[in-house]
Amino acid sequence: MQHLDALRFLASLGIVFHHSKEFMLSSAANERSDGLALFVDMFFIISGYVISHVYFDHIDDIASYGAFLKKRVARLFPLHLLTLVVSAFLYAGFSALQLPSRHTPSFSPLCIADTALLLHTLIECGNHQYFNGVNWSISVEMMMYIGFPIVIFLARSAGQRGVLVIAAACAAIIFGAVRRYGLDFGVHDWIDSESFHPLLRGAFGFGVGVALFRLRHFLAPITPPFPVLAGGLLAILAAMLTGQSPLLILALIVLLVTGAVARDVHAIATPSLMRIAPLGQLTYSIYMWHNLFILVLINIVGDKLMKGGGITIAALSLICYSCIFATSLLSFHLFETPMRRAIDGISIFGKARTQKSSVAS
Repeated sequence: MQHLDALRFLASLGIVFHHSKEFMLSSAANERSDGLALFVDMFFIISGYVISHVYFDHIDDIASYGAFLKKRVARLFPLHLLTLVVSAFLYAGFSALQLPSRHTPSFSPLCIADTALLLHTLIECGNHQYFNGVNWSISVEMMMYIGFPIVIFLARSAGQRGVLVIAAACAAIIFGAVRRYGLDFGVHDWIDSESFHPLLRGAFGFGVGVALFRLRHFLAPITPPFPVLAGGLLAILAAMLTGQSPLLILALIVLLVTGAVARDVHAIATPSLMRIAPLGQLTYSIYMWHNLFILVLINIVGDKLMKGGGITIAALSLICYSCIFATSLLSFHLFETPMRRAIDGISIFGKARTQKSSVAS
């Protein structure tokens, strides 16, 4: 899945820039480019496809379902809990130093437990600000994993008709959003959790991913050349940076991921893409660590303490991005992988079956 791996790595870079751009762009340019947040929807689509690829034929009873959830917990929770603790210590330190913050989360034990268990998109708590707030999408992922057996049961039992049902559900989510906000449906209507529930975003993306998995063998006639795929990514970036409709951006994302799936199944990756694809393993690490480094190095040090701008913020941003990459590399190899293997080795649901692919790991 080299094309999908490369896509999710590039999407993670887009998210890193999205969360740091307010310190580098004018307020108008910053707001206009908020479409970059829809890279998270690309993650959801790719996740739906990858999880289907790995587990579609391996969940057929309670034991296999439990083994599946154990693997998902092993992959998500160790880093989630570590970054949650680090984030809590940071905000406690900011509070002790009386550093101002617009996004201070609630220190209520109930809210912390809610976030720690990844229930905060299902059970809202506090002021809608959470420690390491990017983990809202990990909460959505976990909810999708819990409901995944229902989706694959539908896809397996109904055959290709199941794809139509999933597609109809995805279309209904889009139609519901358009009906609520009208034809001037904007990016903020889609990404604001108080306006549009994040579980609906996850259900849309995950559903598209599962449908693509079921249709992957029919995509050979529309397999795009690599330059077309690269052009599609540039078109998405242009639409995101110029404030285009989220409907257009989502349509382009679906087309791009479809093209990547088609190339993974029916074509060979180029040498340049083969060099980028392995970095896809760092996507989760980058996603979970980036907000903390941006908060400390760019927001607190650069903006609030140094009152910097221009060259100062640019230099701190380069340092910040380097720290994010280095920490993600160390985190993946020295923390996440050992913790995942340790949890995988716990025989709660019996021995896990051998999977046909290790890409999700």
